[in-house]
Amino acid sequence: MVSEATVDGEKIRLSPSTVACIIAAMVRASFKHLACLGAVLLLFFGAGCNILNGGDDDSWLRSREGRADAGVDTRHTHDAALSPDAAAPDADDAGTVSSDADDGGADADDAGTDAREAGAADLGIAFTVVVLPDTQYYSSSHPEIFAAQTRWIVEQKSARNIAVALHVGDIVDGANDPAQWTVANSSLRLMDGLVPYVLVPGNHDTDGGNRDFEARRQGPIDSYFSPDTMGWITNTMTAGQIESNYALVDIGPQQWLVLGLEFGPRDAVITWADGVLKAFPTKPAIIVTHAYLYRDGTRYDVAKSGLDPSQPNFQNFIPQWYNFTPKEGSNDGEEIWQKLIVPNPNVRLVFCGHDSAAARLTSLRPDGSRVHQMLSDYQWLDDSGGSGYLRVLEFDYGQKQIRVQTYSPYLDQFMTDDANQFTLSLEL
Repeated sequence: MVSEATVDGEKIRLSPSTVACIIAAMVRASFKHLACLGAVLLLFFGAGCNILNGGDDDSWLRSREGRADAGVDTRHTHDAALSPDAAAPDADDAGTVSSDADDGGADADDAGTDAREAGAADLGIAFTVVVLPDTQYYSSSHPEIFAAQTRWIVEQKSARNIAVALHVGDIVDGANDPAQWTVANSSLRLMDGLVPYVLVPGNHDTDGGNRDFEARRQGPIDSYFSPDTMGWITNTMTAGQIESNYALVDIGPQQWLVLGLEFGPRDAVITWADGVLKAFPTKPAIIVTHAYLYRDGTRYDVAKSGLDPSQPNFQNFIPQWYNFTPKEGSNDGEEIWQKLIVPNPNVRLVFCGHDSAAARLTSLRPDGSRVHQMLSDYQWLDDSGGSGYLRVLEFDYGQKQIRVQTYSPYLDQFMTDDANQFTLSLEL
């Protein structure tokens, strides 16, 4: 077969072998260009995925250089109505609140920031973290409220993109009461295989009379929440014991390190936790511990408080006051801040309970990075032990915001005051 083609108005005849050569050349050229295009696309999308999926570069979550609020040290808000014996904040603390009101993260420039990672993920979707405040009285007297909380978390998993639930401790009221642990176990285990959860023990979850860590026995919490039965927990400080643990959790497109610390963590726990944070330096980290912030929005600090309840600066329920581990040390909020959080810039958020209040604090490290610290504990709110209020935090990577709400699935009601509903910057 002979083919014809027209070139400059003249017909030419092409033999089959000539046609075959031309087609082969065209195919080779096409593959060459496709290979080049594929390489370019691979580099482009590979870089984007690295930013949002736990790659080595997480600078998009770090604070911008030269921010207008770079000189801000702290911000705290206190709901006095939730603390029956709360003292008024110091004058300098009150001034701090008013001077940095824009540090909540709702700045116009933050709210209007375009999603620099568009294309790597749908940044218009918010991903939710739920914080369970002290549930001790639900375990002891109101199991229906505890169950309502965890059932709601499971039911809302898809609608709210719930990534993880965090329990700040005081799971039960009496550590040696099996009936209370049974209630807690049945409520929290509703989330097994559906929503990962990280929990830490509070002082009520620990038998203080037997808390001898030199001859450490498994505590009551380990009989009901052994890490061996919680496959989403990455590791623990001590095999078989959940008291100090960590998990790698995908909160939407970003993987976070969630680090749980026992009540008044011992010096050895601080050392272990420091090693965990340094093992994952590019993962933004959340610390969950029971006692960290005080009701006035400052950190627990034995150097400021002392241990004499009759003194005016005494901070009620300060960890050292319990004298659980005198030989191994007991670290309060300020000591955790200085020893663990300041040296590890990947720590971005801290959640705690223990003192009945709603308070928050945003602090700057020397390197300019910020840490949001939040206290939520509603156990003294009413006779039910808190009416089921929990914290709902929406991580909006597109707007660089964390939107915080306080909601009770039991009452189907929100708290909308400034202490319980606010927006924080996700650019830390």
